[in-house]
Amino acid sequence: MTSKNTYIIIPVHNRKNTTLACLENLQKCGDLQSYHVVIVDDASNDGTAEAIYSLYPKTIVLPGNGDLWWTGAISLGMQYACEQGADYIFWLNDDCLPELGTLPLMVKYMQSHPDTIVAPTCYVAEDSSFIPAKNGFRGRTTLSASSGEVIPVDGMSGWCVGMPAVVFRKIGFPDATKYPHYAGDDMYLLKATRSGFKACLLGDAKVNLVGGVRMTSNFQHYFHPKLTITETFKLLFWSKKSPYRLPTQFFRHVERYGTVIGILLFSIKVISWLGQWGKYQLLNLLPRPTV
Repeated sequence: MTSKNTYIIIPVHNRKNTTLACLENLQKCGDLQSYHVVIVDDASNDGTAEAIYSLYPKTIVLPGNGDLWWTGAISLGMQYACEQGADYIFWLNDDCLPELGTLPLMVKYMQSHPDTIVAPTCYVAEDSSFIPAKNGFRGRTTLSASSGEVIPVDGMSGWCVGMPAVVFRKIGFPDATKYPHYAGDDMYLLKATRSGFKACLLGDAKVNLVGGVRMTSNFQHYFHPKLTITETFKLLFWSKKSPYRLPTQFFRHVERYGTVIGILLFSIKVISWLGQWGKYQLLNLLPRPTV
């Protein structure tokens, strides 16, 4: 089942081959022909936009200013879809490949369950197979859905999400100021369910995450011998690209748990993170053994 007023919004930046592989997959599944595909290209300089224009001329490309990040790009695409009179939209990262029939199944479910946001089961490559990633949450419990299951959740990851337009017409668009990159997805969807909308994971809808799932608990890759203490601190705790960005985490904790408990939990997290930062910083400064 399709809807001509459904828009797929894909935020991209300097991953031309990944983006083209995503569009190729949508074409093979028939989704490129069935829905409006909107690429929000945040000032890529690797020829992404030019390649899309050449290979997929019917695809809509919205240019960014280079500082949109995920949330700003998604918001821009949602605003465009809203102006076009969209009935439904999808968020889709370019390293997520929906399987045949997945997006139509999600549209069908939304059409028969008004006011419901849906997400598929997302599979991530591990060794030689794909295993389900936990892309939904209820309270502090993370969840995934098996085939045949429909699991209600409070919110979910933004890898691949479908929602009716009534959601953003009621609560607005994701907050790119508080959550420029990380948490822009789950906090928006939590806001939606707290505003009365339903959300669920569909086990029969399947997406493969070819980019893998980044483990945000790993501090080590932020430390390099050529970086100073100040540089590593800014990279880890202030960069919009970091999941540990302190302003983002502060707003996330306060909005999710309330002011008092949120600040308490945030403070505990900061103390823990600073301890890890200090440990890795010390290891980074120690002389390395010569061979």
